[in-house]
Amino acid sequence: MCFVKPNNFLLIVTLLFFNFSIKVFAVEKLDGAWFECEFSGKTSQPTDNCEMLDNDGFIFSNNIAAHISVIDSQETNCKKNKIGQCFQSNISFITVRKGRKDKVKFEDSKLILTFLGCGQVFYLTSKVDYIQAKPDAKKCFWAGKKIFYLKKYNGKLIFKK
Repeated sequence: MCFVKPNNFLLIVTLLFFNFSIKVFAVEKLDGAWFECEFSGKTSQPTDNCEMLDNDGFIFSNNIAAHISVIDSQETNCKKNKIGQCFQSNISFITVRKGRKDKVKFEDSKLILTFLGCGQVFYLTSKVDYIQAKPDAKKCFWAGKKIFYLKKYNGKLIFKK
């Protein structure tokens, strides 16, 4: 005796697979040093699979995002030909300077960044070479429509004051 019609069975299997796929690629939190992909646009994905990173990034740890800037890059292949404003994602070490710290919260594949009393929600989606952080439609006054494409830097960080 068959309780489910073949078309309904296929639909159920497809929905279960889709639900499993979403959970596999969910991003629960970001730890360590993360930088924006240099060759991404305001809302467009990086054209180089995020091999080149912007010189500004964040260290995420214990619900704090600490801004960091790379200060020793000599890279010449950056956007708008600005020397030192980017670096290759696979280099073994970078020298950075720490800046402002902001509170963050990770919840259900969302990053909530609180700044000037407003918590902006970013939906985190794992891509093959990077993470996409898309802002919620409800924007804080300081937030724009920019989608961030971020990659974790796995090399050594050397801190300078």
